[in-house]
Amino acid sequence: MLPNYRKIALSLIGVLALGIPPAAAINIGVSPYRIEQEINSKTRSQAIRVLNLSSKPVEVKAVVRSWVMSEDNKLQEVPADERSLSQWIVFTPSKFTIPARGAQTVRFAIRPKVQPKIGEHRAVIFFEEIPKAEKASSTVQTIGKLGVVIYGYTGKITRVGVLNSVTVDTKPNKVTGVFDISNKGNAYVRLSGQYAIWPAAKYPGAEVTQPVANLGKAEAKLPENLLDVGSLPSSPVLPDNRRRILLPITKKLPPGNYVLDINGELSGVPIDQGIPFTVPKQTTTQQPHTRPNTTHNQKAPLGNR
Repeated sequence: MLPNYRKIALSLIGVLALGIPPAAAINIGVSPYRIEQEINSKTRSQAIRVLNLSSKPVEVKAVVRSWVMSEDNKLQEVPADERSLSQWIVFTPSKFTIPARGAQTVRFAIRPKVQPKIGEHRAVIFFEEIPKAEKASSTVQTIGKLGVVIYGYTGKITRVGVLNSVTVDTKPNKVTGVFDISNKGNAYVRLSGQYAIWPAAKYPGAEVTQPVANLGKAEAKLPENLLDVGSLPSSPVLPDNRRRILLPITKKLPPGNYVLDINGELSGVPIDQGIPFTVPKQTTTQQPHTRPNTTHNQKAPLGNR
């Protein structure tokens, strides 16, 4: 039986600049969610506003960390060294209380301890709610943790994104666009623009389609026969990396032929493509017959790492 202490559940880290949304129950917000600046002797301090979205005071602590993107496109903390941007950031305050519906300004500056290498340097400042000490209870308390991504640049910056391919992975009840992207520059690249889903028989062609103006607003006018439209995924691909950026299609598509239309760009290079795909009929698959392996154990092949 578990001790009758108040349990604490840490909410999903929300890093908006990386396309990672915060948990719905989070009580704090940040502005801006991403900061990019040159690193030189004239670098000025920057300000971050931490917002209390709840009707009660909240206590918050701030920490700075180094990060990379994992193979599944999630923020991954990594150890820092003397050349890490996280080691050059000084900020204040590091712990504070925000009144209900109030805000706190946190200021930081970049002070390199060694000569920075040319290119991109990355850090993240996390703002985490400090749970209140309360009487024993079985209630689960959810606390929030948000990250503000910091990019620092030195010297000439080149963003060279290469779109190796765009494919559509189709399974019954699950359709996913897959962008295979390589970064050959010294700073991150990311997709921008829109995607749209058309029935193949009504698709006007990639040379005709245009981005939908005022997307997400009431005044947006969708072309006739258009089934779905949205923004392209914005996860960054870091220098010297190759990643598969996934675009989940949430629109329910019945079996049939379709086209994924792309109107966007990658590091300034336009992407104007139409990718045909077919949603198969859902069929009942027969379970394969199996028999004991009496000779040797066979390892399953490793998946994509």
